[in-house]
Amino acid sequence: MTEEKKYVHSIGDVTYIPFNDKAKTRFLLGDSILVSFIEQEAGAEFPIHTHDCEQILVVLEGTEEHIVDGKTIHMKAGDVCIHPANVPHGGRTLTGFKGIDIFSPPRKEHVELMKQHGQITE
Repeated sequence: MTEEKKYVHSIGDVTYIPFNDKAKTRFLLGDSILVSFIEQEAGAEFPIHTHDCEQILVVLEGTEEHIVDGKTIHMKAGDVCIHPANVPHGGRTLTGFKGIDIFSPPRKEHVELMKQHGQITE
């Protein structure tokens, strides 16, 4: 690995990891942060869930009916949602969307997915 690749990554070179049949992501893991470049097809749904890390969702393309703390919010390209730790959230998209999820500290379930798909080894 070159010194440059230790710090700089090309998103297109990062392996896709499936969440389900309509959603996939590319993960990058730092020491105290995890970034997910997520893509969802039209009709994708994420059930309401919580986790012990803070999350920031940035919608880059498309829309999502995002549910946070019991409130439904129509998110579109350019919108950003900050989820405090342990606040219930989820959503669905009729149009499909691309976005960036940022987790701090890294979300444990996503780190496990990275291990399962050979992105990181111990």
